[in-house]
Amino acid sequence: MQDKDISKAKKKSDEAIVEKKSFKGYTIEELRYQRALVALQKEFCKSKVLHKVERVKNRKLIGENSGGGSSKIFMMGSLASKLLRGLSYIDYAMIGMSLFGSGKKIYKFLKGKKK
Repeated sequence: MQDKDISKAKKKSDEAIVEKKSFKGYTIEELRYQRALVALQKEFCKSKVLHKVERVKNRKLIGENSGGGSSKIFMMGSLASKLLRGLSYIDYAMIGMSLFGSGKKIYKFLKGKKK
């Protein structure tokens, strides 16, 4: 019984190797799907962050001096730490990719203005 299972598994692994060698690339539909998926993930990440900002604003932590003499800088740092505490590594990567892309576009725009 095990010999049959082993031979089936070996046959499937041989087929998988043959399929890997015949990979020619992605179709345009697959690439568009991947781009749409990444854009959707970015939007979910952005909405998650905005939702957390709204929750913090509704708690009246911004704009009010809670306890004597807290500076605005300290309050914004506290806000940032509260927002970033709940994010996963994937969220950080998505935010970083988004910021890098925006920064790259701004740099190209400013570099083109100088010439």
